[in-house]
Amino acid sequence: MTIPEGSRRRYDSPVREARARRTRAHVVATAGKLFASRGYAGTSMRQIAAEAGVSLETVTQTGRKPQLLIAAFRDGFAGDPDAVNLDAVVGPAGLADLPAVVARVAAGVRRSLPIWRAFTTAAAADPAVAAVRAEQAVARRAEIAGRLSAAGLAPKGEGIGRLADAVGLVMSHEAYDHLTAVCGWTHEEYVAWAAKAVQAQLTLGWA
Repeated sequence: MTIPEGSRRRYDSPVREARARRTRAHVVATAGKLFASRGYAGTSMRQIAAEAGVSLETVTQTGRKPQLLIAAFRDGFAGDPDAVNLDAVVGPAGLADLPAVVARVAAGVRRSLPIWRAFTTAAAADPAVAAVRAEQAVARRAEIAGRLSAAGLAPKGEGIGRLADAVGLVMSHEAYDHLTAVCGWTHEEYVAWAAKAVQAQLTLGWA
């Protein structure tokens, strides 16, 4: 049976799009592994291409090196290289079950810790990466403040910014890395502390 030309085009397009998404996800995941193991400076686009088994052109079409780094970080943290907010880790219930949200965010922090270390080191040496990291910090602060406000957990006025900063610090890669890698806490101990610390900040009454 002959497939009408219009039908073939409608079929081919979703197939090509799905293939492109899989290829991009594979390239980003491969880049993340190399960034985590070799560092940002020690990883080249050619190495990513060779490790992923794709052409250099395919890698460059996926993004420039700083873009691959941030995509790899998002993939590690949220399981999605295109994630731009916390939806994937917060869940559909929002902040209604705060301990569960803290546990999910902590799991994302643990998954993405190696790539975060590479991200931090790269930002200290590469202005392009530093700019991306600064943008991420501003966006993260605004999102935390927005989610707290939407849940009715935030104070009025300028205090919301300070509360967002405090909650962000508790749930940061820096705090997790220090307490688990330096101080020897277990992941479970960190999660228990973080849940209590976030709750304490919410009841502090920032003004």
